[in-house]
Amino acid sequence: MTTMISEVYSAFKTAGVPEQEAQQAAEAMSSENLATRNALAADKRDLSKDIAGTEQKLSDKITNVDQRLSGKITDVEQRLSGKITDVEQRLSGKITKVDQKLSGEIAEVRQEVATVEQKLSDKIAAVEQKLSDKIAAVEQKMSDKMAAIKQELTDKIADSRQQLSAEISEVRRIVSVIRWMLGFMLFAMVLPILREIIVAWP
Repeated sequence: MTTMISEVYSAFKTAGVPEQEAQQAAEAMSSENLATRNALAADKRDLSKDIAGTEQKLSDKITNVDQRLSGKITDVEQRLSGKITDVEQRLSGKITKVDQKLSGEIAEVRQEVATVEQKLSDKIAAVEQKLSDKIAAVEQKMSDKMAAIKQELTDKIADSRQQLSAEISEVRRIVSVIRWMLGFMLFAMVLPILREIIVAWP
């Protein structure tokens, strides 16, 4: 980028732009580029913080779900143990009913786990989409700024060339007039001498 700014400064100088204006234009372009890079770095830091926060929240939720599942499984195991003992002591036919009830509770637990996994998957997808959108927006903003700077420099160079061309044409016209006047004056100076020579000619 520094090389490009130096080339722009040299182009301004070649086109006849005053040194101060050429330097100011190059410095402005350097400041704009630095500001754009700083803004991009700030956006990336913000995105990193958002991702880190989201990952921490997801980790906490997973830990919470694991604890809840562990507690429920322990509770279910205790209830099953007591019921099985009671069924063995009293009626063997109730074992089938207990098995059915256990199956239903396990299905509920599995459903809860599947729901949590789906929510986590949706949140991760949303974070990834948000990150992608922010990066695309930053890249587009930077591209637009660079295009605007390039167009502005192109317009200024074209204006400088047009002005220089007009000044050169004016100088050529003045030189042409001066040459014509010098020729006329020289002819006026030589004319009396020619007359004397003609008169004195035998």
